[in-house]
Amino acid sequence: MSVLPQLEHDLTRAAERRLAAIEHTLHSAAAPVSGARGARGGRRRRRVVLSLALAALALVGAGGGALLLGPGKPVGPASELPAMSTVGIGRPLAPSLALLPLRVSDPAGGLPWAMRVIHTTRGLACIQAGRVLDGRLGAVGIGYAFKDDGRFHPFAAADAISEDACATVDRDGLAFQPGALALATADGATLAGENVWPGERAHCDLPGEMDWGVRCPQADLREIAVGLLGPDAVSIRVSAPGRRFTVTPVGRDGAYLIVLPAPPGSARRHGGGLAAGVGDGERAGAMATLTVSFRDGSQCEIPAFSQAQQCTPKGLDTGSGATPGDLQARLHVSYRPRLPYSSPLLAQGAGGSVFHGPGFSSSTPRPAPGLVVGYTAPAAAPSISSGYDVELRARPVRGCATPATIVAQPTQQTLAAGARVRIAVSLETSCATTYAGRVFLVSSSGSYSEGRSADRAGEGPLYEVIASYFCCRRRAASVGETVGRFHVSVP
Repeated sequence: MSVLPQLEHDLTRAAERRLAAIEHTLHSAAAPVSGARGARGGRRRRRVVLSLALAALALVGAGGGALLLGPGKPVGPASELPAMSTVGIGRPLAPSLALLPLRVSDPAGGLPWAMRVIHTTRGLACIQAGRVLDGRLGAVGIGYAFKDDGRFHPFAAADAISEDACATVDRDGLAFQPGALALATADGATLAGENVWPGERAHCDLPGEMDWGVRCPQADLREIAVGLLGPDAVSIRVSAPGRRFTVTPVGRDGAYLIVLPAPPGSARRHGGGLAAGVGDGERAGAMATLTVSFRDGSQCEIPAFSQAQQCTPKGLDTGSGATPGDLQARLHVSYRPRLPYSSPLLAQGAGGSVFHGPGFSSSTPRPAPGLVVGYTAPAAAPSISSGYDVELRARPVRGCATPATIVAQPTQQTLAAGARVRIAVSLETSCATTYAGRVFLVSSSGSYSEGRSADRAGEGPLYEVIASYFCCRRRAASVGETVGRFHVSVP
């Protein structure tokens, strides 16, 4: 269901109810009419109703949507942000809550589309897009969204903030997060962010989804691209069947928002969804492609069908921030026979297989033996894309299953140089053995590839960057900068 027909229906019904109320109020003071006079009054009433509806629709086109869409329930986040701005994903920075100046018309009319880039105190940049009303970003209750209530449902900043969905900023506070055109619903709810309950989404299935048992109708689908390309992106050529046009990225982040009608037959696709425009193994011939031009004359394609076409950050300082090799920390390591269990980032058996220790086998982990590693940070870890971690390698023990490698969760708070750091590492077993350990400082490049996953260059969330070096036969010693080593026998 498109926006304008729904508004016309709602406005006509509202006008009829309003006139009925007026007539009821005046009924006792007015003499009843009959015959031709009554017929003329009925025709006049219908003309008034239609005039009110048409006038209200004219206000929509003139920007008077605030008079037409009643306020709806705000879209609440699935998980609350931490109370402290220096821990975890941090809290949103107030200046970043303002919408970017671009406004994009919807193919069916009604409220325009807009976007913002929400920055957090811990260095995340989170994209949020949707319909806009009175300077607020949100979704409209049309079709299968919000029970078709015809109301405007504002988004919260927390809806968009998630470590797995947001890019980390570079040293200049810029982010790189290219996004391809993908199918979404016209209500706008699908673009609120990943930190929302599934029940807040449109209750129909996009291509590739099987959650609600009803397909989103073709009229309710849009082809939308939203992303960040950095300060050196100068233009984006959009190539869609039957049309080509160029848009200019906005601001230092190189932000863009493109909204197109969904290609014919999109509702019948079995694949594609929000992540891609490819269904049933076919190349996305019906989906639009983006050609990005940069200041240095180079170009890239979104989506890319070869490594040479893939977009990479330009004009961003995405260096690893590795510390000089002579930075060292004096470590203090102690063994604790009963330490509150802390799930490691990974625990591997011999050959890299996943090790299933007691913490994995119980829904309520009991205290377990562990190590506490304390030191003074030799360098700062100022954002979510940087942190310290501990790696342990155990001496094999005959007759006792011991993880060959344990990697703790990285620190998840803002640290200044000289700060005291304490990392607890659960050992998974109580076997008597010796561990060789190291503390290392690691950082993410602060960008995402189109596949939105960590790679050898250090993209994505910090925990993915660390884990990626301990799989796939990579050299784990190459992750981060070692700031201290130790050996300890337990118990």
